[in-house]
Amino acid sequence: MNISLPPVREVMRREVHAVDGDTPMSKVIGIFREHRVPLVLVRDARSGKILGAITQRIAIRGVYDPETTKARTMAVKLPQIDIDESVSEAARLMLENNVNVLPVREGDEIVGSVTAEDLFRAVGERFFSKYRVRDIMSRDLTTVTPDSTIGRAIVLMRESGVSRLPVVEGDKLVGVVTVNDILVKVIQPRERATRGEYAGEKLRTLSHQVRDIMTADVVIASPNEPLDRALKRMIDNDVSCLIVVQDGRPVGIITRSDVLEPLAALSEREKPAISVQLSFKVRDLSNSDKEQVMDVVRRYLERLGESFGTGYLTLYFKEHRERRGGSHLIHCRARLNTDKVHLVGVGESWTPALAAKMALDVIERKFLVMKENMQKYPYAEELLTAMASEV
Repeated sequence: MNISLPPVREVMRREVHAVDGDTPMSKVIGIFREHRVPLVLVRDARSGKILGAITQRIAIRGVYDPETTKARTMAVKLPQIDIDESVSEAARLMLENNVNVLPVREGDEIVGSVTAEDLFRAVGERFFSKYRVRDIMSRDLTTVTPDSTIGRAIVLMRESGVSRLPVVEGDKLVGVVTVNDILVKVIQPRERATRGEYAGEKLRTLSHQVRDIMTADVVIASPNEPLDRALKRMIDNDVSCLIVVQDGRPVGIITRSDVLEPLAALSEREKPAISVQLSFKVRDLSNSDKEQVMDVVRRYLERLGESFGTGYLTLYFKEHRERRGGSHLIHCRARLNTDKVHLVGVGESWTPALAAKMALDVIERKFLVMKENMQKYPYAEELLTAMASEV
């Protein structure tokens, strides 16, 4: 796609706030509420060295005591983007590191920040209007019913590698439940009860029903609408996803990460037929781990890439609490989105490379089943293509 993208300097936010590592989190939360900035830098009081950054998501949605917790314990290392880099490179870094905001660097100084919403607004109609919602939405939906338990929803989120679930009654959408709903409405109240803040109040448990915590007023999208219009609705309503609905029935979901994918793919200098993006939410990840994952992906695409067509393959990694020796269980969700196929595979193992291989094996099995069906029904591809255009 031929489109001129602006550099980060033209879309960034130039306001910078910093605290020293011993600042209580209550003060950091105050900065977010007063100034509405996307991140706060944390510096060492003596050397002035940047220890990391705290995002609004970490500050407001975390489970901790804000009066006693120090900023240094909540700070995380975020990748930095140079002020003259393209917004597509910023999108690639966000997607690869599973973040929605980046500190912006000019020389050796942090001079501002840029968010996913800033990128979306910067390219807006010029880029995203060329897509329809159906082009990027995830079609493999995992759903729950209103009377499912909260514990069941957590299990489904883990098994499917997702952080939000459409809630359906019959086949109609009646709500959505997210990890944030569980955190804010179940976990945080239980933590506060231990400090006496919720004394005497009835607390929700994992055996309560999803209807008790779900959001009933769901922001939705239509499969055929232009992506820029759906994206504006996502930003205006300050939500992280849109449920895609047709005739009252959920048929897909789009998240901010999904929207970043086609933009991030433009950062490749010599873009291959299938662009690869990796997103890690794994502590103590080494360069060797990343190289092993890319080796698995390269060999996979060398063998099957031509059959898949043109598009992008995104692998999301996160670690679970389960440990074996010193290793955490790794969950990988692979998403292949091309002009020929839209497939998702999930795998778990004790290393990122093995988890990736298992997820990609699931995609291969789905692809082979699809090919087999096409061979059994020679006109199926034309029929499905025609049907897809009506969705």
